[in-house]
Amino acid sequence: MQIPTISKQKELSSKQISEINSLWNEEYPINLKDRLSILLAETKNNTHYLMEENNEIIAWAIIFDSQNEVRFSIIVSSRFKNLGLGTILMDRLKLENPEFYGWVIDNNNDLKNNGENYLTPIPFYLKHGFEILTEQRLETPIISCVKIKWGK
Repeated sequence: MQIPTISKQKELSSKQISEINSLWNEEYPINLKDRLSILLAETKNNTHYLMEENNEIIAWAIIFDSQNEVRFSIIVSSRFKNLGLGTILMDRLKLENPEFYGWVIDNNNDLKNNGENYLTPIPFYLKHGFEILTEQRLETPIISCVKIKWGK
């Protein structure tokens, strides 16, 4: 596979939103199913980074403003894991944003839509120089996660 280029855009088409929502539902825990629309509705100044293969979105990242911080989210299709796509996207986010934060599930207890366990991406973020803000946790009936930070 040739590594796809990244397209950057402020707005998404309805087709792109649908594809990203499907990717979201495949890769994130089932208890986060169909919550992409909530993220998009509750954030400002969104910038989307898309990677496509055969006109299908296979990886997506977003940088957005929320609660006076720059935050991010990233998803790579499991069909394309271990090809460096997450690293390419992350390097782009780091190049264009001096500091940003995210919330990351830090356990392997949640199930994905296909019945497999969702594996924490914490090792990926540590490899990419993120700081784990262990004192900042989000604990709800839906999700248990820790805040991470890159930059400054």
